[in-house]
Amino acid sequence: MSCYCGSGLSFQSCCEPYIKGHKTAPTAEALMRSRYSAFSIGDADYLLASRHPSKRSSESRESLEQSFSNTRWCGLKIVSCRNGGLGDTAGEVEFAAFYRHDENLGQLHERSRFVYENNQWLYCDGDMLPALKLGRNDACWCGSGRKIKKCHPES
Repeated sequence: MSCYCGSGLSFQSCCEPYIKGHKTAPTAEALMRSRYSAFSIGDADYLLASRHPSKRSSESRESLEQSFSNTRWCGLKIVSCRNGGLGDTAGEVEFAAFYRHDENLGQLHERSRFVYENNQWLYCDGDMLPALKLGRNDACWCGSGRKIKKCHPES
């Protein structure tokens, strides 16, 4: 099974080891991708544990679990990464995550901030950005390899 994050790797060799706690994400981008995968499979424990302790009170298990019930994550596009690699103590990842909520298509476009503390990357917070403008001839966000106009003409 391909990983939810769209890396092209299998879930078992990509995000699952981070979500299950067998490994820690080596970069801010890897943590961002694994958090997207955790949203996709509905793993509130990982989402809360991978958030910086100073920010955990702003996200409740109940609100996460409620969002899992009516949101299906459909695709992830990494727009840019700034720092967040080996030897860094902070990083930013800009991404767009595409979803279906009650049969409506949506997009979450965010510039997320991460810190490296106690030998692990943690999500701090992010700035919401305007939706990405996608052209009908762009590759589809769902990872099908088709153009948007052929795959999701309504988006």
